Amino acid sequence: MLTADQLRERLKGLIVPMVTPFDPEGRLALSAVHRVIHFLLDGEVDGIIPGDLVGEFHALTLEERRILLRESVQAAKGRMLVIGLTADPSLGNAIELARFAREVGADAIKLALPYPYVPPPSAIFEYFRKIIEEVADMPFLVESSEQVTLPLSLIAELCRWPNFVGLEELGTDLGRLDRLFHEFSSRLIILPSGEAALLFLSLMGAPGLIAAEPNFAPAFMRAFLSACQTRDLDRALDLFGKRRRYRDLFRASLAQNIPMFTPYAKAAMELLGLPVGKPRPPFEILSAEERGRLREVLRKEFGLSVE
Repeated sequence: MLTADQLRERLKGLIVPMVTPFDPEGRLALSAVHRVIHFLLDGEVDGIIPGDLVGEFHALTLEERRILLRESVQAAKGRMLVIGLTADPSLGNAIELARFAREVGADAIKLALPYPYVPPPSAIFEYFRKIIEEVADMPFLVESSEQVTLPLSLIAELCRWPNFVGLEELGTDLGRLDRLFHEFSSRLIILPSGEAALLFLSLMGAPGLIAAEPNFAPAFMRAFLSACQTRDLDRALDLFGKRRRYRDLFRASLAQNIPMFTPYAKAAMELLGLPVGKPRPPFEILSAEERGRLREVLRKEFGLSVE
């Protein structure tokens, strides 16, 4: 297991919430898990989060989540970071997932709150504390999103733990993002996700990002991150615009808090010849018309050769 300092050195570049492959009967496809990870390694992806939101953790059983994490660690073989997601409405399940992540050799855990409501900061802190204290030697990240925005005071409180190494930020409040980066980037690895945070924090100097698109376009997303880091603003904005046109395909659904990036990411990977299968309910496969629009965007905006 990496130390917190070792993880800080490696927690950069492209961190990918990996899709979960299923076979035609809807079961976990473990051979496809290995194939996807090899594709991501070839694309110089730096780390994966198996079974995150893009990976349909809400549709996986607890046992499937354990199997997926174990297989991912075995397939990665230390060549990329593997971060175990502990998010679960049941605190007991979250603790069990954290323990299992340590047992199978994951490099870190990610704490997130899958609540349909926004709990008070004290409740968030207690939820996190109980998980952290069960695996006290395990480096961890936390997620802050529009649905559950972590107050800066809570982030400061979590910094009491030396193993708190990173923050995934999906917020859209530019004032908060600015304060977050200036107050915590010397202590934490801040990894932007979403859209507004991705552009703003990458241009501010974030060392890496978390996004679904490297599942199928790792070179494109690495080029975007490189342009931000070298302050090539024209290049960064051009690439960001191309990514935006992809997300425009399902933006209306995102506005309703429906994460359609899951079926779109899987469809994109299938068009590249990666056998990830269709998403589980409540998602459905794309219609022929949606698939056609996606194919055109992948060719025109991402420069991909798709079937």
